[in-house]
Amino acid sequence: RQNSAEAIWFTDTKRHVSSDSLIITRFEYINASVINNSVNRRNNYLTLNKGSRHGVEKDMGVIVNDGVVGIVHEVSAHFASVLSLLHKDMQLSVRIKKNDQIGTLSWEGGDYRYATMSYIPSHVELLPGDSIVTSGFSSIFPSDIYIGRIEDFEIRRGENFFTARVKLAVD
Repeated sequence: RQNSAEAIWFTDTKRHVSSDSLIITRFEYINASVINNSVNRRNNYLTLNKGSRHGVEKDMGVIVNDGVVGIVHEVSAHFASVLSLLHKDMQLSVRIKKNDQIGTLSWEGGDYRYATMSYIPSHVELLPGDSIVTSGFSSIFPSDIYIGRIEDFEIRRGENFFTARVKLAVD
């Protein structure tokens, strides 16, 4: 839904008018079940038992009570294929809850229980146990959907940013 707004302000003797729009984001939820899943490949997908006939569309976010699962990749009438967080092409805008620091979450392969948060400036104070949530900077996921907790962190050789190992909340 879009609402139109008009801003008027005065500087000295001139009147300035600016039209602007606010986008109000509303999220709807559709219940579904996972009928197929992989976690041991480099590119993991899930299959849901709901499709376009149920209102599922490409690029919708997929969450469970514990947090983010992935993003709808393909849709048929009765099923949807989901790009899992455990996919090499999946990147998610996240933030550290305690200080609102933004970063990018991705899965580097290997252990399905862990992902990597990158691009955390080196001046940011990090502690093991810090909560990671969605940033809200996308139209796919609302802010504050839980992702997991920082387990450890480092500045990798040749980089100027922290990289944090995040234990994912969703199994």
